[in-house]
Amino acid sequence: MLTYSDSSQSRLPAATEKPWLLLLLTFAWLWPGILGHTPWKPDEPYVTAVVQHMLAGGPWWLPAIDGQAYLDSAPLYYWVATLFARLLSPWLLPLHDAARLATPLFMAIGLAFAGGVGRELIGGRHGRSVVLILIGCLGLIVTGHEMNPVVAGFAGYAAALYALVLTRRAPALSGAILGAATVVLFLSTSLLPVLLVWSVALMLPAFASWRNKGYAITLLMALLFALPLAALWPLALYRGAPEVFHAWWQFHALGPLDGFGSLGLFHEFGYYPKLVLWYGWPAWPLAAWTLWKNRRYELPMLQLPLLFFAVILLLLTFSNRSNTEDAMPLLLPLAVLAAVELDSLRRGAAAFLNWFGLMAFGLFSLLVWLGWAAMNFGWPVKLAERARYFSPYYEPQVSWLALLLALVATALWGWAVTRRHLRGRQAVTNWAAGLALLWGLLMTLWLPFLDAAKSYQPVVQGMMRAMPTGEHCVSVSASQQLARISWAYYAGLRLQPVADGAAPACNLLLMVRDRHAEAPLPGWQERWRGNRARDKREQFVLWQRLP
Repeated sequence: MLTYSDSSQSRLPAATEKPWLLLLLTFAWLWPGILGHTPWKPDEPYVTAVVQHMLAGGPWWLPAIDGQAYLDSAPLYYWVATLFARLLSPWLLPLHDAARLATPLFMAIGLAFAGGVGRELIGGRHGRSVVLILIGCLGLIVTGHEMNPVVAGFAGYAAALYALVLTRRAPALSGAILGAATVVLFLSTSLLPVLLVWSVALMLPAFASWRNKGYAITLLMALLFALPLAALWPLALYRGAPEVFHAWWQFHALGPLDGFGSLGLFHEFGYYPKLVLWYGWPAWPLAAWTLWKNRRYELPMLQLPLLFFAVILLLLTFSNRSNTEDAMPLLLPLAVLAAVELDSLRRGAAAFLNWFGLMAFGLFSLLVWLGWAAMNFGWPVKLAERARYFSPYYEPQVSWLALLLALVATALWGWAVTRRHLRGRQAVTNWAAGLALLWGLLMTLWLPFLDAAKSYQPVVQGMMRAMPTGEHCVSVSASQQLARISWAYYAGLRLQPVADGAAPACNLLLMVRDRHAEAPLPGWQERWRGNRARDKREQFVLWQRLP
């Protein structure tokens, strides 16, 4: 294990927290928002449609939507989501809820490997610290609960980092884990994450701790393990649909690598460094404290996460991507660095972090409770008016189970933040508990309200009520894939795609356009229009052909 020296370890305060507290907090963080709502933009409708296609007998090697290949991401997440849907839907859970169970599975795997990194690299109880810092990061809370293939990639990154740490103690085992992590990254994202991880792996021998025969065994084992397994799916895709394989290889596998070094990308050059300032809070200030305390950077526990962070940040900055979800792997090395000197954090800094979290999450949680009372009971009146404005489709409803869970979460948070002997570890625990409380309240008390605002189901139902009796043929532009997904899922209506400029085959035409760019269609009359609550960019208009 790469740990502190004995003299450094003797300065650490005695551990007082229990492992079951971390498990309870992690469980409370993982589950809110997983069940109980329809597919939300931007990714969930597409993932749900792919799962439907696979459940209907579509080939395992070709993710598709409505018969068209959909390869924005490799298929690993879709396979796991389809497995959950096949096991649990529809007799126990709706299809989208069952498929979304893939997210807590991959997130739990990622957090477990991240904890292993802290335990192996820093020392025994620091694995808990890494997990607490991770679940307290603002950037992880939303993406970590979405039906999104990037969470599988997060698990792959965490496993790869753990393998690079474990190589000092078990080179062969770490090689197998690194190979498995490479396969997971390749089968859930693209070649870019694989390039990131292997760039770090090949640069590590620059440090003496990784310049040995055992590390060479790790890399060799990883290649022998990863290459044949990673090749199975591309080979199946190539044999089954060669033209789809070539399109995937060009635009999705290699596409993210095209922008390296392009001067045209400098308008986004600072995207990821600026993003980390809020996305990685509070990990990056704690990591900065660690680097300040150990300014010579001679410890292996600093060298590996620093290299991992620098390589990923550099390659992302020079890539052609600018998405918040791509910054997820940056949180792993930040959390590890933050955990190194967490117990030596000055009492004033720990008290500030604790006070800031207490005030912020306490205030926002109070507003969530007031908003819940307003949307369901009409008090306070002003809040009730704003609630009706932001979610006009919402119908007041009180779930006693959700109310009970919210009360228990609030009580546990109150107990957590009133503990004595405040230190850095406890301040981070209180911060993570506050973030989990706020997310938990939103995903219990406010979940029906948010679902009514974000879901396409009320829009679909509104149009179905406005359709002429006996009419079941509705045309839509072939480019409006999300509309075709939504109407098929919520109403069982297959919209008929029509090429731009071609005459619609149906007497009804659904148009999706900006509400400020509308114009009457000659020979057609408007029959219905609608949009999601407060969505100013996307307007649905149903036109009927005149006799």
